[in-house]
Amino acid sequence: MRKILLSLIVGILLVPTIARQVSSQNGPSTDEETKKDVLKFEDERNQAILNRDTTVLDRMYADEITWTMSNGDLLNKQQVLGNIGSENQRLFSIEHSDRRLHVFGNTVVLTATSHSSERYKDKMVTVPRRFTNVYVKQDGHWKLIVHTVTPLAGPGASGLPAADQK
Repeated sequence: MRKILLSLIVGILLVPTIARQVSSQNGPSTDEETKKDVLKFEDERNQAILNRDTTVLDRMYADEITWTMSNGDLLNKQQVLGNIGSENQRLFSIEHSDRRLHVFGNTVVLTATSHSSERYKDKMVTVPRRFTNVYVKQDGHWKLIVHTVTPLAGPGASGLPAADQK
């Protein structure tokens, strides 16, 4: 019984030490590789949106995706793909800046600012927006599971030039 108890205590004490060593050896480079993979995935996704390629987007979006538009509309996968396929939502340009990625194992959170031009429900949207995307690696492939967009406040955020705002 003492041997079992001693083995258990030694094991509990050694696991954190071993985990730290493995993490320090593989962590930073693995996280950097993960970030590069997700940015590549994001660039391919943006190109598929511009091309209105719903077949590619169907593979890239998780079946359980939650998509929140800047006007508050909450969409599921079928609605997102339907909007893009029917031109109810059409992006004409996609330009992102201030991209920040955070890796949590097989989950990555990307935040960025978008200076894109799009039409949604016959209304042009050109104001800067902040977005958050959450990706999960499932069966060796990245999937987008959450997309949320928030319009940025400030001059020009209403769509009017700063001089026209009162």
